[in-house]
Amino acid sequence: MVSQLAPRGTIRRFASAGAINTLLFWIFWEVLRLSPALELLSETGVWAAAWVISCTIAHFTHRYFTFDGRKDIKTTMLGAFAVYAVGGILSTLSYEYLVSNLDLFIRMIFVINMLIWGLFTWASMRWFVFEYDD
Repeated sequence: MVSQLAPRGTIRRFASAGAINTLLFWIFWEVLRLSPALELLSETGVWAAAWVISCTIAHFTHRYFTFDGRKDIKTTMLGAFAVYAVGGILSTLSYEYLVSNLDLFIRMIFVINMLIWGLFTWASMRWFVFEYDD
């Protein structure tokens, strides 16, 4: 049934897995924001730390649910972390920009930034990391 509604490799299937990954990211981010880490690392620092933690989980979610496991895990792990590194750096920069320049509720900035970088991650993972082909 899932395969009919959201075939492997599609943005719909990625979004389904991504919703779980984003929830975990959000939990890590909120916990770090409520902890002394916020004072030690800053808003941008806790964003980056939560990103790194959730990316490790996300690789496996996308490997087994969104795409498939036909490529060697070392290859997909290296590729995924390259995508996550680029996305992490650029999303952290855009997060910093949004926090510094927009007078929006912090969680609205979170949502905007996650949507932008979620699309980047899906396209990069599909075409470059997993080289997924229908």
